Amino acid sequence: MRLSQILAMCSSISKQALMQLRQTTGYPMLACRQALSRCNGDVSEAKAWLDERAQAEGWAKAEKLIDRTARQGLLGIVQRVASPNCLSLLELRCETDFVARTARFQTLLSEACNSLADNFIASAPQGVTLVPQDRLLGLKLGGSSLADCVASLVGSVGENIICGRALVFNAQPDSLALYCHSPWQAEPDAHPLQQSETGSCQFGRYAAAVAYSGGSEQLAYQMCQHIVGRNPARLDSPQPNPDPESEDALLRQEFLLNETRLVGDVLQEAGMQVAGFFRLKCAEE
Repeated sequence: MRLSQILAMCSSISKQALMQLRQTTGYPMLACRQALSRCNGDVSEAKAWLDERAQAEGWAKAEKLIDRTARQGLLGIVQRVASPNCLSLLELRCETDFVARTARFQTLLSEACNSLADNFIASAPQGVTLVPQDRLLGLKLGGSSLADCVASLVGSVGENIICGRALVFNAQPDSLALYCHSPWQAEPDAHPLQQSETGSCQFGRYAAAVAYSGGSEQLAYQMCQHIVGRNPARLDSPQPNPDPESEDALLRQEFLLNETRLVGDVLQEAGMQVAGFFRLKCAEE
């Protein structure tokens, strides 16, 4: 676009409308100017035009970027006050952790994870239920599908973005503990945790959850930390592993916070029983 065209565009657009559109959408300033110019300064119409263009460009970019490796990203987890024994989890992958830190990436992940909870938690059987990709990508976020929203984000950031694993975990009738670990803090403009009736979304590179009865919430949380750190593959085994460092049964592992004791002994002393657990690492093959 020529300089004369840009100057003419700027003269017909109010600064207030431009800043509002920029802050609302996160699109580049020049794209916002162009949208407002095409839509006669109407912010709502300009936003719709930008979203439509980003989605179209995103699908085109997604086709080109589909073979690029996406080894960064985040897990999003929603556990609601109204159903504390259940959670929904979604893995959203990208190419760089710079994109994973941004507000737009985390906003999409939060909205998608809450939609996952809306649509699957109420009917989820006991235990872990994996959500098929076709049903996941068809989730509605506002008036658009999750697939379209991902394509729009691809068009905006220019990276391959993939919806990975999605699940719901129903611990009923047991209690549910959750730990979500991230190696870095979110950027200042990152999406805030949604403290509302729809539930807050936690972000992290690792997540673990435990279905338990008895004991205390603190110990259950520590068990989740242990599971993230030691990565057990099963709850128990008939015989202990001769090499304690290679032990993969949770109850027979040395407790991460006190390696002089076994997890099974710690739980027995506290009167806690673990019915099930899971652990995920983002972008883990």
